[in-house]
Parts: sequence; structure tokens; C-alpha cells
Amino acid sequence: MALFAVPAIIAVALAVVPLLVKVLDRNAGWPLAITFIGTAAYVIKHADPILHGHEAVWSVTWIKGLLASPDGGANDVEFVFRMDALSLFFTLLALLIGAVVFIYSTRYLHRGTKIMSFYLLMTAFMLAVLLLVLADDVMLLFIGWELVSLASFFLIARSGSGGEAGSTRTLILTFTGGLLLLAAIGMMVATTGTTRLSEIIASPAWEGDPVRIGLLAVLIALAGFSKAAQIPFHFWLPEAMAADTPVSAFLHAAAVVKAGIYLLMRFSGLFQDVMLWHLMLIIVGMTTAIMAAIFAMQKTDLKKLTAYSTVSQLGWIVTTIGVGTPFALAAALVHTASHALFKSSLFMLAGVIDHQTGTRDIRRLGSIWRRMPFTFVAAVIAAASMAAVPPTFGFVSKEGMLEAFEGAPLPHAGVIALLVAAGVGALATFLYSARYVTGAFIDGPRDMSKVKEASPLLLIPAALPGVLSLPVVFFMGRFDHSIDSVVASTGVGTAETHLKLWHGLTVPLYISVAVLVLGVVGVAYRHRISRVMEGRRLGIATGSQIVSRGAEMATNWGRRVGRMANSQSPNRHVLWIFALIIGLAVAGFMAPGRLAGLASLDPRIENIDRPTDLIALALIALPVLGIISTRSRLASIILLGIVGVGVSWMMLTLGAPDVALTNLLVEFCVVVIMMMVLRHQPRLYLREGENRTKFATALAVIIGIITFFGVFFLMGRHDKPEIAKWYLDNTPEISGANNVVAVILVEFRAFDTLGELTVLGMAGIVIAAIIGSIPRSPLPGYGPGSTAELFRAEGSTRFPDVHKVPELAPFYSKYLRSAHLNSIPGRMTLYPVLPFVGIVSLVTFWRGHQAPGGGFLAALVAAGGLFLWYVSQPRARKLGSDEMGYRFIGVGVIVALVTGLIGYYKGSFLAPIHGEILGQHVSSSLIFDLGVYFAVVGLIIVVINQLGGKDRPGTDPTKKPGPQQTPLGIAPSASNRGKSSRSSQARRKLGEAFTQPDRKPSPVEAHVPNEHADSKVAVMVPGSNIVLNPSAVDEERRRAAEVHRQEREAAKNRSSKKPETSDKTSEKEDNQ
Repeated sequence: MALFAVPAIIAVALAVVPLLVKVLDRNAGWPLAITFIGTAAYVIKHADPILHGHEAVWSVTWIKGLLASPDGGANDVEFVFRMDALSLFFTLLALLIGAVVFIYSTRYLHRGTKIMSFYLLMTAFMLAVLLLVLADDVMLLFIGWELVSLASFFLIARSGSGGEAGSTRTLILTFTGGLLLLAAIGMMVATTGTTRLSEIIASPAWEGDPVRIGLLAVLIALAGFSKAAQIPFHFWLPEAMAADTPVSAFLHAAAVVKAGIYLLMRFSGLFQDVMLWHLMLIIVGMTTAIMAAIFAMQKTDLKKLTAYSTVSQLGWIVTTIGVGTPFALAAALVHTASHALFKSSLFMLAGVIDHQTGTRDIRRLGSIWRRMPFTFVAAVIAAASMAAVPPTFGFVSKEGMLEAFEGAPLPHAGVIALLVAAGVGALATFLYSARYVTGAFIDGPRDMSKVKEASPLLLIPAALPGVLSLPVVFFMGRFDHSIDSVVASTGVGTAETHLKLWHGLTVPLYISVAVLVLGVVGVAYRHRISRVMEGRRLGIATGSQIVSRGAEMATNWGRRVGRMANSQSPNRHVLWIFALIIGLAVAGFMAPGRLAGLASLDPRIENIDRPTDLIALALIALPVLGIISTRSRLASIILLGIVGVGVSWMMLTLGAPDVALTNLLVEFCVVVIMMMVLRHQPRLYLREGENRTKFATALAVIIGIITFFGVFFLMGRHDKPEIAKWYLDNTPEISGANNVVAVILVEFRAFDTLGELTVLGMAGIVIAAIIGSIPRSPLPGYGPGSTAELFRAEGSTRFPDVHKVPELAPFYSKYLRSAHLNSIPGRMTLYPVLPFVGIVSLVTFWRGHQAPGGGFLAALVAAGGLFLWYVSQPRARKLGSDEMGYRFIGVGVIVALVTGLIGYYKGSFLAPIHGEILGQHVSSSLIFDLGVYFAVVGLIIVVINQLGGKDRPGTDPTKKPGPQQTPLGIAPSASNRGKSSRSSQARRKLGEAFTQPDRKPSPVEAHVPNEHADSKVAVMVPGSNIVLNPSAVDEERRRAAEVHRQEREAAKNRSSKKPETSDKTSEKEDNQ
């Protein structure tokens, strides 16, 4: 059997869903249903060997040698599909019920109403279920488990606002179960050293360790409860009723809830001797069965009633699994099949009633059994099976569970209590089953004379599963061997099943007769029971309220924790790091035997300290002192870059040229990026208070001393670890390369690098998202009529014709012309340098396997060229389109993933393929390195476009416009507004060029605050990457102010007849 074909067929169906929906609209369900039926037929055709104890297995290595095995070897992580009898049972259940639901959907759904999303998600749902039940690797099992949760979330959420709260709570609860399963997987892998599920269950490592296997049993049980909707996770399932009826039918009968049942059955063999497992499942299962049955009796919505009945029936199944005997597992399997039949039918029939009458609330329905006789008969049969009325399939399965309860691993009193509880639950089941029928078809105040029977294409698929519950009992004996095979595959033994209606006078039969008698009495008094039950709260709060309150508490707690780092001040962030360092130091000092431990330390390695270390020490220490003493942001960034050079020098002297070059190039990029940010920051840091300075100094000294002693006592005292020696000795032979660091990154640990590469790409997207969330406005000099617009019109290297704007000629000729032309030498130098940088980048990329280099280093070299291009430009501009960086990142990640898939040619994901081209050794890891190159270059492009463009952050566009102000800090006089004098036109033109009316002047504009008027630090010319001496700007400010004062006095003389208040108003505005 080609097992891979089963999920592959569904995956292909998922890929063609868009085409099918586009051509067939809602009728796309037909070819999809045929595909499911065909896949089920293919499985049934190859089922005979599986039912006789054989297994179908398909595997491909994912990660070679990742896990250490208990015998000292290494185990691979694999994609493994395995079909045994248990997987076969749940595969057929999902495919056949899914096919019926898809056929039903072709008439239930309205044309053009989210048809695409429905079929896409439902087919993905089917694929996720198959991945889950066929997985023989716990990692693949977890992926299928989480995909089922996601698919159910999206299917519920697509129903609109009514499904938002329910889908969110569903996601929270099922993801909680996913975390519990993940913890269990971690424990299993750590204990057994393998990820193969079959090997984990059969491993002898669990023997003699009751604590560990008991903890594992608790984790698996809770994970199963989350999907099977057991207490305390029970309430998500009824909330899923907001989804369309086909979704509810598939979700309740064959998908999510059966995933939890499958997990519990799969591990029942491992926990057969764990009493805690049996007690948890029996107590939680039966409590859920009774509680949910009572809830179902209270509901008036047919879908919610059916949903709570599902929770109750799942409680029965979980209890039976908890009994743990082979016969109990067989009974649980039979009831799982029975439940899938009658429950899928009851959900779809509720949809039929809603479709034909416009409501599914029994308070708004009437007597429709005459108007919809076929629907009524189908509902009676399905509900009778759920109520365990003979001779339905549900009766046989319920009798089997009651018989299994007699053999529960409990004291005699415990068995009696379990049977009594089961009797109560069975009676409640009968009553809510009767409520479904009587409420939907018999009772009700409305006139239903205009209601018609549903069309055959809608009714037949809805009625078919439930109706089958009747005839199947007459030939169910043929499935005895198949059920025994399924039970045997769980590892609990052979059940020796005998399915038949009559087993003689037994305790289960007595319970069933009592339930039927009391149930008939209850139906006679149903109206009185309804009045007592409806609207009555059985607890302090509902499960939904508890989750909502819990989520609110968690959010509030998260907010409090987030406040510790929710600050723009670096002090807040480093405070916790410093506190941790001090705490570790105090703990180490207070530890007993600390002095003896220091005395027993290994001696430091000889010749590890060299005179050249003093150079690195000077390159690090002296700039740090400068950073402490300077108030200039620009100077501190430059000094910080020198510190990075010192660290790179230290790495180089320690024999790590690859790491040193990487660090050096990263420092270069970081300095340029920080310069970009500096454009929007004040030139100087604020002065700190004396007490704050003293505290910071003391803290820095303490942290420095602790770090020094930590490094001195813990570093430089051990030789290379064994893994490092192995890499050094074996890398040239295995890979044909001499650069061990590069080979580790792109071959031995390529999977780690792929993860880091993905994180790097996400970092670029996050940078754009964060910066994009800040209000933006053009930098000074960018806007209609601005100098930047004029330069763009004339070309980046040409100065605009001053005859076009004669009023700006003095300012242009004095500042902007020189600033613009000063960038020409940089651009002319860039023309020959940039190709050289590109060649160096390519050479660095190519030589990565034999010498310091590789994709990351080469990308950093290319980034240097991009930064040189940026700083040489006469104005702030983006590098290509806004999407260019994202495209580079996407291409890089895709190339890396494709390289990993190529590795399957050698048997595992990302396995390198070595060869020779023209006598030169090459490896497929070179393609992987190319992906790294593209992603890093894309990140740099995103940074340049986000931080180096013409937009500046921090301006609120909703701020009301204020008085217009020129870059020289002078507001136009009210008396001169509208005049066309030469000086006023110049001022207005300057205002348009460098300011906007809705913001204050930026610190990076030519306007320099008065307190820094004597500063000699250059400031940036608006609209340019060129800087000017601020003293020249101050001189221009004073000259313009004098001209403005003279014009204002002249204006006063001309308007001497105007009221005095006018001059006062003008004066007030001038002072603003």
C-alpha cells in the first residue's frame, strides 16, 4: 500500500479547490466528496493485511542524527506515516463522514456566500485529521494536532461576528491542550531518545519509573480532554455552533472531538497499568457525561442541544477508555462509530429544519412532522440510536459500554457507583433525545402549514448516516474481527468481541429497561420538566465566563509584566539584566563551599593572554570613557563603532577571522543605521542629575567587577569541547571544505540557520511594521513647491534655474547650491567603488567554504555598498520600491527551503549534496548560502527605505495647524501677510520649502535652538544628506530678522490709521 498517497490525494484536492469553486460554485462539494470516497475505497482495498496485524509505513528523514539515543547512538527525526488498525478506523471515519457532509453542503450552502473559504478550510480540516491519525512521529502528530485546532478556529470565525468570541475561546482551550501535548512530547523524546510514536509506546524506558509515566499520563489525558471537550474544557464545543451546520456535523462527528478520542486510545496501551490514568478518565468522563446531558435538557436551540449531547456522548467514550480492558476499548470503538453515524445525521437534520422553517429554536417551531415526514422519520431513528433504544446500533454500543463498566479497575463499591452514574446519564440521554424529536416536530406554538419537505439532495445525505444505525445491527457481527484487530493495535490485548442484540438477562439489560421505562414517563411529563430545567443556572458561572475572566486576568498580568520593559528608555531594559547579574553573583557568593570550588578550578590555558590584547583593551576602554563623558549623540555613535572595532580585533587575535569580519561589518552597518535614526533626534543628550549620575556610576562599577571575576574564573580554563574537536577533525573529509565555521552554519547546523534566517526576515517586517505605526510626515524640503521638487525636476546633479525663483537666489547660491554640489565628488567616487564592492561581495560569497566568507559575510559587504550609495546621495531617497526589500527576504527564505527539499535526494531535509564543476568542489549548501545572502540584503534594503526615506516619524497629522514658521525661527507678520514684497515672498517660499503648518521645526532642520547657537556641530540641510555649519545659519537668521523688523516698522507707518489692537495682534503673532 502506498500510504503516502492517502494524504497526498487530499493535498492535491486542497490545491484544486479554488478552481473547482470558480467553475462549480457550491457544487464543488461533489468532486471533493467523490475524492474522499475514492480515497476511502483505496484504503479499504488494502485494509485486509492491516487488519491481520501488518502495518503500512512511509517515511522520509527530516533531520539526521538530531537526537541522542539511550545506547549512545543518534536517532533521526522523520516524517513517518504509519497505518495500523487504529489509524485505519479513524481514517475511514473521517473520509466517509466527510464525504457525506460535503454532499450535504452542496445544497445547504447558498451560492456565492463564502463558498471558497468554506471548501478550502474544510478540505484543509480533512488533511489535518489524516496527518494526525497517520503520524508515527510525535512531531508530525503535534503538527496535525495544531492544524486541526487552527482549521476549527477559522471555520468557526468565518461565520461572522457571532463566531468571534466562540472561535477565540475554542482556540485558547485547544491551544492549551496543544501545549500540554507538547510538554508530553518533550518528556517522551527526552526519555526514549526517539520521536517515533510506535517506539515510544513500546520503549522499556518507562518501566520502573512510576512518577515519570504518571506525569506523562496526566499530560496526555489533559491534552485529550481539551479536544474531546471534557471538563474543564467542555464548553468550547457548544460555542462552535456559531459555525455553519456542515462544519458542526464534521467537527462533532469525525474531526476535532475524535482527535481527542484517538489520542486517548493510542496511549491506552502504554498506561494500562497506571491507576491514575484510569481514575482520571473514569471520573472526568462520567462527570462530563451527566453534566452535559443536564445542559442539553435545558437548551432550546437544536444545534446547541445536539452539541451538549456530543459532549455527553464523548464523556461516555472517555469513561469506557478509562476502564482500560480490551473489551472496554472494543466498546469504546463501537460507540465511536455509532456516535459518528447518529450525531452527524442529527446535526445535518437540524440544518434541514432550519433551512426549511427559518429557525431551529424549538420555542418558535410547531408541529411539522406531517409537513416533513421523511425528515421526521430520519430524526426519530437517529435520536433513538442516541437514546439507546433497541434495535438501533446505539443500543448495542451502549450495552457494550455498560458491560465494560462491570469490569472497571475499581473496588466493588466503585463499580456500583459507576453503574448508578451511568444509569443516570443514560436516562438524561433518553430525555434530551426525546426533547430533540418532540421539540422539533411535535410541540411548538407556530403554524407550520406552509412548511415543505426538503429536497432529496439536501435530505438524503442528512438522513443517511442516522438511518444506517437501524439496518447495521443485523450484520454487525461481520465486524467482530476488525474490532479485535483495532483493539490489539492499541497494545491492550485481544477483546474477543461478539456484536449482537441479545446477550441474555444481564445487568446492562436491566439498566436499559429501567431507563426506557423512566424515559417514557419523563417524555409524558416533558413540559413540566422543561419549565423546571430551562433558564436554571447550575453553577456560579458558565465555562465561557470563567475563560473570559481568566483571559482578562492573564491580560492584566501580562500588562503589568510588560510595563517592566514598556519604555523607550534603555535604562528600563538593562535594569533587569543588571539585576539578574547581581542576583547570580550574590547566589554564587552565598553558595556553600564557594572557596573550595574556586581553589579547585582548572588553571588557565597557557599563552591565552597576549600583549596584543592591550590593543583591543585600548580600542574598547578608551571609547567607552569617551561615551561616558560626551553629550553628543553623534560622537557617542562614532565611539561605539570604535568599541566594535576593538571587539573585532580581539576575535581576530583569538583565531576567529570569520567571526571577526562578521562583527566588523555588522558594526559598520549598525553605525550607519544609528546615524539614520540620529537624523530625527536632538543633537545632545539631556543633562542627568548628580544623584542619578552617581548611582549609574556605582552600578556600572559593580556590574563591571562581577563580570570581570565571572569571566576570569569561568573562561579560558578548558580545552576545546569534544564536539569542536570532532568538527575540526572531520569537516574537511566530510564536506571537502576548510572553513569549519561556515560548514557548521550551512551544512551541519543548517536547520538552525534556516530558523535564524526566517527570524531575520521577520525582523525586517517587524521593523517596517513598528516604524509604519508611527505618524509620518515629509522631511523639511519635501512637498509641493519645495526645493527637493525643484531639484527632482532639474535632475539630481543640476541646480535649478534661479530665474524661475529669483526671490530664492541669495539663499540658493549661499547654501543649497554648495550643499548639493558638494555631494557630486562622493557620487563620482561611488561609480568605480560600487562595482568593486560588488566584486568583493561575490568573491566573499564564493570562497566561503574554503576561507572566511560565505553568504552572510558577502551580504554584509553588499550592504556596505548600499549604505555608501545612500550617504552619497544629495537628498534622502529610497532604494527602489517599497516592496523590494520584502521580495529579497521572501526569495531568500524560499531558496533556503527549496535547498532543504533538494536534500531529500540524499535522504533528509537540508542534507548537502557534494560534487565537482570544472574541477572545483561545490555543494548544494552554496544554494542555501545564496538564500542567506538574499535575505540579509533584503533586510538592509528594508532598513534603508524605512529609516532613510524622505518621511520622518513623530509628527501627528491630526494636530491643528499653528502659525507658520520659517527655518530661521521667524513667523510672518500679520500686517505683511498677502504682500508681495521681495523679502516676504522669499520668506514664504522658504516656509513652503522647509516647514509644514501642522508641526514645529525639527531639530534636524536648519533652525538651531538658541541655547546651542554657539555650537560648532554641523546640522543637516533640509532635504539633503549634506550638513552645514550652524554659525552660517545663525547669521542668516539674524539678517532675516533685521529685514523682517524693518518691514514691520514700515508696515506700521503705512497703516497708522488702523486700530491699535491690530498692531497688538500682529505683535503677539510675531512673538509666537
